[in-house]
Amino acid sequence: MNVVNIASDRRSLDMIDRFVLPEGMTVTATDGPCGFEIGGVDLADDLPGEVIGALMWVFYKSGFVILRGQDRLTPERQAEVTEWFGRTFVRGTMGDGVDKMATVSSTPVQILGSAAEDPDANVAAADADRGGELEPHSDVQDYAIPPAVTVLHGVEVVPTEAGGNTYFANLYQAYDELDTETKRRIEHLKWRPTSTLATAYRVGMKAAKESVAKNGLIDNSDVRHPVVRTHPVTRRKALWLSTFTEEICGLDDPDETEALTRKLKDHVVQDHLWQKHIWAPHDVLIWDNRCMNHWREGWDTSYRRTMHRSQANGSRPF
Repeated sequence: MNVVNIASDRRSLDMIDRFVLPEGMTVTATDGPCGFEIGGVDLADDLPGEVIGALMWVFYKSGFVILRGQDRLTPERQAEVTEWFGRTFVRGTMGDGVDKMATVSSTPVQILGSAAEDPDANVAAADADRGGELEPHSDVQDYAIPPAVTVLHGVEVVPTEAGGNTYFANLYQAYDELDTETKRRIEHLKWRPTSTLATAYRVGMKAAKESVAKNGLIDNSDVRHPVVRTHPVTRRKALWLSTFTEEICGLDDPDETEALTRKLKDHVVQDHLWQKHIWAPHDVLIWDNRCMNHWREGWDTSYRRTMHRSQANGSRPF
């Protein structure tokens, strides 16, 4: 019997003191403000319900889990694993689909990075990642209902000195560290994200570049999200904004709007909130977009870097 005391960790929910893990499964906290590494679980196996349930329990405790050495994980199985967390999230359903992404064969698993431009790759498009930095964000925030969970499989990774490392920020902690007056002030405010078109254009997606060349860049999202987001499972509050945030809404004074927007965006990128992940081949990272931001370094594109990403749908933010 493997008993893990996660509730004693500073990142826990303080709801359950001790949790009995299935035989062979291990859980180790990272050395940063978020995340646990799970051992003894091969996602390619036909796992029993108690193992899946334990994995999900740890995930909701932490918002971010790492499973290493998943070299047997196929895109088809990755899609199944993702559906443990909810129905498949499909991109490219807004407007003219400027953010529709290449996928692996007939699966909903998106292909990011070098392999998307291989002439023999079995993908739906050639929106290759050019290796630039992706600033701190939560995925697809211009959708009224963004994805709740992201699963990312490092199929090909680059040496750490060449870049490409990924960082995760604990937005629960970001909210908890706000002073009482700021919490009161932002409790019912909303924010406007960067439009899907603008985001897709800035990361170099082909359809977006063609649209901007034809019609110009119009950054006019109609979506509004809560600044303070309550997680539907944990009931914890997160300061839910990022570099995708264009402005806080609901204030009469433009100067106050600008100052508050900058203050909160600066708050969520403080160094102590971030956990660095150095990729190894066939790492699988699963994170909760409702309480985590992530940021990817650019990388030296003389090295190949290929990721398989799948996402589970969520609920409307509240």
